[in-house]
Amino acid sequence: MTTMDAQGQAVAPRGPMGKHRGGLAVLALATFIVVTTEMLPVGLLSAISTSLEVSESQTGTLLTAYAFTVAMTATALTSWTASWPRKRLLLAVVGIFAAGAVLSGAATNFALLAVTRIVCGAAHGVFWSIVAGYAAVLAVPERPGRATAVVFAGNAGALVLGVPLTAALGDAVGWRAAFWLVAFAGLLVLTVAMRVLPPVPGNPQRADRGPHALRLPGLLPLVMTTMVLVLGHFTLYSYVTPLLHSMGIPDGAGVSVLLATYGVTGLGGTWLAGLWVDRAPSAAIFGTTGAMALAIGLLAFGASLTPVAVAAVAVWGMAFAAAPVCLQATVLRIAGTAHDTASSWYVAAFNLGIGGGALAGGAALAIAGVRALGWVALAAVSIAAAIAWRSSRHWCMQDRNVAA
Repeated sequence: MTTMDAQGQAVAPRGPMGKHRGGLAVLALATFIVVTTEMLPVGLLSAISTSLEVSESQTGTLLTAYAFTVAMTATALTSWTASWPRKRLLLAVVGIFAAGAVLSGAATNFALLAVTRIVCGAAHGVFWSIVAGYAAVLAVPERPGRATAVVFAGNAGALVLGVPLTAALGDAVGWRAAFWLVAFAGLLVLTVAMRVLPPVPGNPQRADRGPHALRLPGLLPLVMTTMVLVLGHFTLYSYVTPLLHSMGIPDGAGVSVLLATYGVTGLGGTWLAGLWVDRAPSAAIFGTTGAMALAIGLLAFGASLTPVAVAAVAVWGMAFAAAPVCLQATVLRIAGTAHDTASSWYVAAFNLGIGGGALAGGAALAIAGVRALGWVALAAVSIAAAIAWRSSRHWCMQDRNVAA
């Protein structure tokens, strides 16, 4: 039976997750498309650089510009679209990604490619601001973390499968074909989503909550924890290949195996976070930040023994994949009905961390050399853990609410 809200819009009924398993699967596929689109330039950087006759460093700014676009637009655009029905908004955002991928593949110069990336970046912020809340509506109220983990499985899948496959396709038939393939996949997901996703209304009462959402107890320190943690991660991850080389890991197969290990263990981290975060949100956050600090600390000390390096990379991949699930699920618990606006601040902080980490890593590499990367990353992750520790009373209250 379809229920209606006060404005007469159809509302997805809450119930066991199994009743909306198809909708959650579609959200995971949409996440896969969005993250694959975001990360496409990573695997195609050299090909794009050669084709458009620009330097690789200039091509690399596509990622930084994308991340900062998300950070600057997520909250404003999420507030602006707060009254839109969630299904309509999600379909519009996925459609923008598909169109952006088509135009990216057709770009005849770097400026046009950069414009399409900025447009996709603006859509990206809205997507991540609403997708976790959408998933939570489709799940039972007490288990937002598990629903969030299902959606974030699409993120992990994009890193394990989407980016490598599109990079291989780009090497085989050209980088433009990789963008067009993602656009085609996005259109398929859009078609399925139109049929499968249940309608969920917007919330016009929350349209003006943008800056005020930060007053929610525990949200500001959670946003700060997210930004600093992600900054530490991307300080190292953006330049992990030269770091592994400095530790004696051979180029080619050696680095590829470690990066594949990172991605595969990330899938496990996403699954474990979904099981853990609903039971103990604060402990889940401490556990993931602690595991990241341990793994990055081993790399910072220069674990030259290959088994130690493999273990460190595996733990790092698992912990960082788990971290967004834990953080986003806690945002949902803190925010209540303001989850979309609160999530937009989380998304903005996450992408500030991505862009800031890439810049910090580049500066550390240029000034102090490759060995400085691990220490800068470890310092940032440690600061994130300290912020989380000081704010634990808010998240412990959430733990008690779950237990009750």
